[in-house]
Amino acid sequence: MSTTALMPVDPTVSPQQAARVLSIRADLLPQEIRDSRRSRRVRSLIAFVVLLVVAGLGAWYWQATLDKQAADEEYEQMFQTLTKTRADQKTSELKTLVEYQEGGKLLNTELTAILADDLSWTNLINLIRDEAKDEDVTLTELSAGLAANGNSSAPTDSSEIGTLTVSGSADNKKIVADFVNRLGVLELVTNPFVTSVSQVDRTYYTFSITLTITDKARCGRFTEECPSGGK
Repeated sequence: MSTTALMPVDPTVSPQQAARVLSIRADLLPQEIRDSRRSRRVRSLIAFVVLLVVAGLGAWYWQATLDKQAADEEYEQMFQTLTKTRADQKTSELKTLVEYQEGGKLLNTELTAILADDLSWTNLINLIRDEAKDEDVTLTELSAGLAANGNSSAPTDSSEIGTLTVSGSADNKKIVADFVNRLGVLELVTNPFVTSVSQVDRTYYTFSITLTITDKARCGRFTEECPSGGK
């Protein structure tokens, strides 16, 4: 506890001044009381903050619950709509569309069966053109034909389904030979054979090559994918 000492009255001070009440202020509270009050204030502040946090979490949980309920209601409504739509497909105005879709699947199945032995001429010709471009060969004509079943001219090997004739020109015979070698490693054709090579005006050579088309050339949109990506 702190104390304040009073000074003796100055003899020069008048009686009115001596009788005046002095404005004296002293902190007489013990230290433990001040600490106790400070602790209560801190505890009250912490309790208020905790209550504020709990109230915020409660409001968030309540909002989340409302959102979940709304989402569940929307899902249930969409599920009922989908179920009703599926049930009405065969009796409502969607019947025509459903029959068209089912017919398209049936048509694809039938085409797959019919075109199982289809041959993509576009894919085969593009493959030959790519090999000619890599060897600086200019193609002038490509003619091909499939061997009919039972035809005496058909290849004896069952894997050989037709013939292909390639005509073109090159700067020299070596380029022609390299082009034939490249055709020999292809899977879609086999047995490359040079039927003729002629020099024209001593500037370039024309040639003609025959090849046998193998069954690996059978591919298309409704069967297996073509090796070079053709249709």
